[in-house]
Amino acid sequence: MNKKRLAVFAALVAFVNISIFAQFITVKKDDKGWRLLDDRKEIEVKGIVWSYTPIGETHTYDLWSKSDEYIERMIDTDMPMLKAMGVNAIRCFSDIPPKWVEYIYTKYGIYTIVNNLLGRYGVTVNGTWYANTDYSDQYTRETLIAMAEETAEKYRAVNGVLMYMFGNESNYGLVWSGSEIENLPVGEQNTVKAGYLYSLLEEAMAACKDIDPFHPVGIVNGDTQYLELIKELCPSLDILGVNAYRGFRFYDSFYENVAEVLDKPLMFTEAGADAYNEITHQEDQYAQMAYLMSQWKEIYQQGYGKGRSQNVIGGFVFEWIDEWWKHYQNKELDLHNDTGTWSNSGYELDYRDGLNNMDEEWFGICAQSKLTDRGINKRIPRAAYYLLQDIWKLSLYKSTEADIDRTFASLDTAMYLANGNEKSIKEMINENKIVQIDTLDATVQVTTPVYVNRVLGALKKKEGLKDSFEYQNELGETNKTRVSAETNLGLTIAPLENLTGSVVVKAWTDAPRTNLGEEYPSYYKSVEGNSNAEPELKYVDFYSASVNYSGSLFDLNGYYHVGHASFENTGDIFNISKEAFDIIGYDTYGSKAPIAIELVGKGLLEGLSVIGGPEIWGSAKPQIQANYFKWLPTASVYLPDFTIGLVYAEEFGAKSEVNFDPYGAFGAGRKASIYAEAVLDPWVTLKVGGLHAGNEKVDAVYTKANGKLAKVKMIDTLGGYAQLGTNMFQHMYIYGNAIYRGLVAETNPAAVRGSFFTADSGAGNRFEVQAGVDASYGDFVFKPVVRARVPLQGPKDRSLLQGSPFIVGLGNRQAIEVEAVLTYDPEGATWFHEWNGDDIEGAKFAFSLTGMYTLYAGKTDNIPYKSNTPVEKETPTGIKVTDKVWFDQGTALPEQKNLWQVGTRIVTNPIPNLRVIVTADGGYLGATTGAYIAAKTPEYIYFANAGLAARYNHWIGSTNWSINAWGPEGWWRNFNMTFPLQFTFDLAYGFGDQPSFLDATNRIGLKVNGRKFGKYSDDPYGALPKGGVKNGSTFVEVTTYLNIGL
Repeated sequence: MNKKRLAVFAALVAFVNISIFAQFITVKKDDKGWRLLDDRKEIEVKGIVWSYTPIGETHTYDLWSKSDEYIERMIDTDMPMLKAMGVNAIRCFSDIPPKWVEYIYTKYGIYTIVNNLLGRYGVTVNGTWYANTDYSDQYTRETLIAMAEETAEKYRAVNGVLMYMFGNESNYGLVWSGSEIENLPVGEQNTVKAGYLYSLLEEAMAACKDIDPFHPVGIVNGDTQYLELIKELCPSLDILGVNAYRGFRFYDSFYENVAEVLDKPLMFTEAGADAYNEITHQEDQYAQMAYLMSQWKEIYQQGYGKGRSQNVIGGFVFEWIDEWWKHYQNKELDLHNDTGTWSNSGYELDYRDGLNNMDEEWFGICAQSKLTDRGINKRIPRAAYYLLQDIWKLSLYKSTEADIDRTFASLDTAMYLANGNEKSIKEMINENKIVQIDTLDATVQVTTPVYVNRVLGALKKKEGLKDSFEYQNELGETNKTRVSAETNLGLTIAPLENLTGSVVVKAWTDAPRTNLGEEYPSYYKSVEGNSNAEPELKYVDFYSASVNYSGSLFDLNGYYHVGHASFENTGDIFNISKEAFDIIGYDTYGSKAPIAIELVGKGLLEGLSVIGGPEIWGSAKPQIQANYFKWLPTASVYLPDFTIGLVYAEEFGAKSEVNFDPYGAFGAGRKASIYAEAVLDPWVTLKVGGLHAGNEKVDAVYTKANGKLAKVKMIDTLGGYAQLGTNMFQHMYIYGNAIYRGLVAETNPAAVRGSFFTADSGAGNRFEVQAGVDASYGDFVFKPVVRARVPLQGPKDRSLLQGSPFIVGLGNRQAIEVEAVLTYDPEGATWFHEWNGDDIEGAKFAFSLTGMYTLYAGKTDNIPYKSNTPVEKETPTGIKVTDKVWFDQGTALPEQKNLWQVGTRIVTNPIPNLRVIVTADGGYLGATTGAYIAAKTPEYIYFANAGLAARYNHWIGSTNWSINAWGPEGWWRNFNMTFPLQFTFDLAYGFGDQPSFLDATNRIGLKVNGRKFGKYSDDPYGALPKGGVKNGSTFVEVTTYLNIGL
């Protein structure tokens, strides 16, 4: 009786468990081999790694944060095509919400593999992010096992889950360092690391099984490496997943090895081929189809009941669609890059020694089109799609050898290729790839000036308002409503697969007029010999152009008013080079920079870059620059691997007239630097660099701080840099920097990044020390830094305009700075401080807070500033030129103490399709030249700025308010001229979903800009009426605008 009751109780428990858990998936072995079963139903895995990142997005793209309507649209675009192809499973990562797993299964009958990467690309442990996961660390192991348990809890009752897989080629990521590991012989280190990895994977699988015993568990291994360790350390393994890229075949030994060592079912979690030929430089659908046909014939031959290894249960083709972000990951996201990134001799159809023949952006069995259907990029099936559609009609488990031979012999590859090429050719025609229109837009704007004081007076007196909107200003111009229209046409021509050229032409009816700033000189013809002459509109402008050639040894890029990067990330620690992305900034003073040609080495020339031209960034001298950057591994356990960076720059051109360009008065020069970086042991990093710059100033006479005269020597052109850092303390990297710059060893200022207020000035004549910490805990990052510097030669009333080769200025005066940035960003896929962070930040709530204190303990020399008045001068070569000149008389700054500034930026995504951005900053700062004395303005000011931007579906708006702040142009701070109030308001309706914060395309809107004038304000652009009183006046510009374009 007791046994009978126990049996009934056990049956009830089993029934309850099965009802709680959605499905009962098992693997089973009999004398014919291994099969996968859903209860009693056989599952032959015919799967796809489902990729869905749209063109223009990168790996940070989060489909699941979109609206349900959009997610359904994406799924309902892909799943019917996958189902028609014969797909019965997709491989996804553990961020897919359970409700969409069920949606896909219920509507389309397609299972989902839930894949937890388990620290493959980094992990946060006890509040600290580690890019290289240390599987030997106990805290890391506890964190990862908790992640596995969380995954099992999340999906255990979800219909459509096929199995759990952990890792993703994690055996290829055994790169962490530790004293225990580093003390081993090099040949043994990875084996020991692998032991920690697989024991961790076993604990994760066991924990998952404890929570959900009704789904199989497995790992995603890189090929069949470490099978013996897997057998020894992973008894909970149900299925071995393998990512294998071997070309046409895996060969019998591949399957036999798994069968003999593990005796577990095998499933390909990734296998496939790219659809691009690096030899012919064109799409190659035939090659992709041929590889897949050979791979799947072998999978069938090794499957259940075939008499061979009989252990393969199917596989996942990599991948569904091409992903256009994979080459650069954060740039050229709208370009289908065709540069190979790694080499594999197994893919022999386009393999050559030294050639990277694997193209990461071309693995899709469908291409993506730039054309969209309901907001989703159109999928263009390749020949491989039609091939697999026919192959997968054949049963993997029930077919015989004869069936396999007959099926594969009857595959109509010519028809598949014809279908694929037909779709591709049609899309090439649709996208117009030979001559492609990149940009075609038109903007119309109507701007009305409003003198608010007159409006208020007229309303009070009940008089007419016309004089408030049309009146004479102090410049003798008439302020009135103005209409301007502008159009841009951008074309890309690709006459060859490896040669493209782009051009943008602009045309306009009038320059966008404003009385709150300078009009862009780029809208006007240049006036020879007399800058006082009335400028004449150009109406049409050859605005920008670029050319790109891709060869086997190098790429060649040409730039004309198109941005390019610097050598900042390739060893240019002294900023000899400079990025050139500030195109709008160049437009403000009529420059067509950058104008340059760049060579980027490949193959044997890998690491070499050369760029040169008449103006490779705005205001640069004509020059050529070369950079070589390389990582040098060492086989010795006593010598560390190290990285070197070399930079050389040779300038050309004559000396400039000192009053027109005081920074070019000594003519062309030469700069060179060397940089090296090495990890001395697991916890200590050393970075060192040497610099030579300013040789053109050797023998120039200067005044020393003691009043004596001296000449610049070669030693004064030298500079040095050293950083010693350690991460031996948990959660932080602590570093100290020492910077030495000879009297004339000056270069460009570094770009300011990461929400800091300042960066290295690039100035010569200084010695500077810095101490900082990069600390992280959980989702918080805190970066404080202290800087202290002194000039090598103190101030002595020097003047660049009087021929001094250097001065003590803002970047090398005696000072102490304390600066810190605190960032909270729980969404690690996007960097909060990215230049386009307003558009891409995906966190529900994230913020940064920056603070800075400055004590200028020493005075400066005379700091020059550029006037707004053209003057005729004679250059050193005897040519008379009229241009705006520089002044510096009486512009030395005294000591300035207790300066401070704080700022914040907050980004929220509280509900789908709503983004809100808040910015604010304020402080107590001083003038940047002594010109404030002549201007009779205060030396110091308190100021505050605040901004709010929001986007919801089609609507986008922003507003900014500044109190007692400088004007937007940099020269206002030279004189410390301020406005009691400045404000902007912009509200627009975007014609497409989710309009960008970074541009104003495809929208209609209203914009209001205004400022209130005060005691320390000026009106150089003619906003106010002639004879009016500045102090207390308020001026507003109201602009309506419309932009339509591609």
